[in-house]
Amino acid sequence: MALPPPLPQGPIYHPTLPIWKRMTLWLKLHFIKTLANIFGPVLISPYVRGRASLPTFTKIYPIHSSLTHRIFVPPTYKSGDPPLPLYLNVHGGGFVFGVPAIDDEFCSYFSSKHNILVISLDYSKAPKAMFPQPINELTDVVTSILEDESLPFDRSKVAIGGFSAGGNCSLAVPQAPSLQGKIQGVCAFYPLCGFVTPPSVAIAARPSYATKDPWETLGPLFNYAYISPGTDLCDPRLSVTYADRKMLPKKICMVGCELDMLWYDAEFMAERLAGKERVEGETLWEKDGVRWEKIMGVEHGFENSGGRLQRDKVKREKLMVIGRKMYDDAAEWLFREVYH
Repeated sequence: MALPPPLPQGPIYHPTLPIWKRMTLWLKLHFIKTLANIFGPVLISPYVRGRASLPTFTKIYPIHSSLTHRIFVPPTYKSGDPPLPLYLNVHGGGFVFGVPAIDDEFCSYFSSKHNILVISLDYSKAPKAMFPQPINELTDVVTSILEDESLPFDRSKVAIGGFSAGGNCSLAVPQAPSLQGKIQGVCAFYPLCGFVTPPSVAIAARPSYATKDPWETLGPLFNYAYISPGTDLCDPRLSVTYADRKMLPKKICMVGCELDMLWYDAEFMAERLAGKERVEGETLWEKDGVRWEKIMGVEHGFENSGGRLQRDKVKREKLMVIGRKMYDDAAEWLFREVYH
């Protein structure tokens, strides 16, 4: 057993890349964004995915009128019923891609099965919106939601969560001084927790049989788009692994994937928050308000984009089952630790 290693001391500044490198990344970024803008709306269209997972309604808050948020009310809820627990979802996409609609199936499932008011949040994307703009926007929107008397939720039962880059945001936003004590829990699914660990270290921590991690290629692209040169990479709202435990909600659930290079920083963050020593072979634990699970044999986004691109029907369905269990385990934890 061993305690997690100490974090490198900051400040550690994001470097200015050579001009040829910046040009290469710019071209790659805009090529991929063009493809995403063409095919993304088709893939999330109700005509392709069906209408069963559509939100109950959408809402725009004046503070950021360009952002539209998707609200899922459980179908069994009726006016006059007791207020619902609230779950705020932040979608992934490397801070560069994606829209709230990509998480419609999760949000609809989470809301209807577990009787939760789910709001899927939008935020501006890089490179037009670089750190900390998206975090500031989400902080403003969450504040507006918590002040919105028209929404039927219990202010003492509020949690935030997200996938990948959205998991990073879900650990960054509650650190805002204005939100202290107003968010009781976090669920971060395969989150990006830091920008300091060398990628080679995180890659080497994966099993030898793991295939090439997409983050190995996309990571430098996302970093270039999201982080301005000269930014301190140890900023706790950027590398959330540097967050002060006192600034985070009391209850935190984090899930990593064995074949994903992001689990390396995520597990160390969970251990630091809980003051826990690592036990070889232990994949699930809870201590001092922190829950950690590493799901074995799966990749980043396994139940979302990764699973849906799996051609083998049997493997695809297996990944969906594992994903649903991950969602249900998170809901069970929320009701036991946050929504009680």
